[in-house]
Amino acid sequence: MDDRRQPVGGTVPPADVVEVGDPGWRSSAGPGSRAETDAQGNVWTSYFDESSYWFPNPDGTRSYGFMIGLARWNNDGGPPWMAPSHTPGVVWCDCHALNVGRDVVHACPYTDFPLIEIDADGVRSITPNPVTRCSGLAVSGAELAFLDQHRVNGGFRWEIRRARRQGGAVTETEREHLLLPDGVTSGEVVYEPAFA
Repeated sequence: MDDRRQPVGGTVPPADVVEVGDPGWRSSAGPGSRAETDAQGNVWTSYFDESSYWFPNPDGTRSYGFMIGLARWNNDGGPPWMAPSHTPGVVWCDCHALNVGRDVVHACPYTDFPLIEIDADGVRSITPNPVTRCSGLAVSGAELAFLDQHRVNGGFRWEIRRARRQGGAVTETEREHLLLPDGVTSGEVVYEPAFA
């Protein structure tokens, strides 16, 4: 990787293209892509648009493939871990919300947005989630916060939808409208995304 794309820990903001991997295995995810690093130095990519990867063939050539929703890249030069398409009850079409913790990763894949918990061995749990629209996720123990965006009056409104996970279920507990620095609610501002 060149210096501009070298992971240093934390989150890389959504971009038109996120590229990770070594020269043998490389991922390129399109608009709406996110990349986060974990404590072990792995790079997690989630996306809600096109994503593809290159992989080496035994004869030295490379082939091209497509990925679904979520992948984890390590720095050993091998293939990425990819969200398994056969996960029971989960459609890994896209992955809008991702939270990378020290030992556990949480994701909410589109279209039903279940709360998926992933560890070093793969998918650990799947919890049904009543918050069926989110583009961001924060996790602290059993407490959850989902960033929700929806259209209002020709613009967008952002809300934090707080929830709690217990007893194998997610229960929404509170909603808060986000305010802009000048005190205006986000629903009063017309925002047009650059790639709309």
